[in-house]
Amino acid sequence: MKNRFHGKTAFITGGTGALGAAIGRRIAEEGGKIFLADLVPDKTKSVAEAFDGLKDPKILALDVTSEESWKNALECVTSESGKLDVLVNAAGVVCDGSYTIDALPSQEWQHVMKVNVDGTFLGTREAIRVMKDTGGGAVVNIGSTTAFVGSVDAIPYNVSKASVRALTRNAAFSAGKSGYKVRVNAVHPTWVWTPLVEAMLLKRFGSKEKALEFILAQHCVDRLPEPADIANAVAFLASDEASIITGSDLVVDGGRTLG
Repeated sequence: MKNRFHGKTAFITGGTGALGAAIGRRIAEEGGKIFLADLVPDKTKSVAEAFDGLKDPKILALDVTSEESWKNALECVTSESGKLDVLVNAAGVVCDGSYTIDALPSQEWQHVMKVNVDGTFLGTREAIRVMKDTGGGAVVNIGSTTAFVGSVDAIPYNVSKASVRALTRNAAFSAGKSGYKVRVNAVHPTWVWTPLVEAMLLKRFGSKEKALEFILAQHCVDRLPEPADIANAVAFLASDEASIITGSDLVVDGGRTLG
């Protein structure tokens, strides 16, 4: 254990989900003080289990699409910790159904864009506003391999993650050239085996075995990443070991985007 986050404060959106909690645990294992935020933070028991043996994180309510909610949440963080060192934008949504481009309802497009794009923009902006005055920091946005490929029936999600990728690069350039000492990077996972993904795939394929057979055929390795794999990538980009890295894409996909 390298203790890379000793004395540092990290704020993670989507924090009570499997991925957010795993990221929080990974940073906490190395000494970080953790704030987890979610729209309806009602999974405190599961979060406590994820943090077993570590100091319990602070759990906050946050609507990532609301400027006021972001300001209130980060004010809570800074009033308690005095600074913000790491923001991880892990909150996100998918479409409620599958739609080809000609059948795509406007409300589906708008909902996904509002959470995945507007939410990530607001978080990145508000974090930079705090970090630039408290010594700098690191923002890590959770994108997706779908940012690099096309889709027949998941268009809003793919476009939203491509937008997160472009936002990350532009925010990194703007912050760096402005002298803010804030780095902005993105981690792009393939399918991650979480309860949410499992439920979605079981609905589509009927069994875990059929789902894995279909998905793993797209990859070069024999398993899907687990939340801990993504957490390791996030922890690296958020740490001082990545102090020269900004505006970059770290793809964690078992080779899915190679073909």
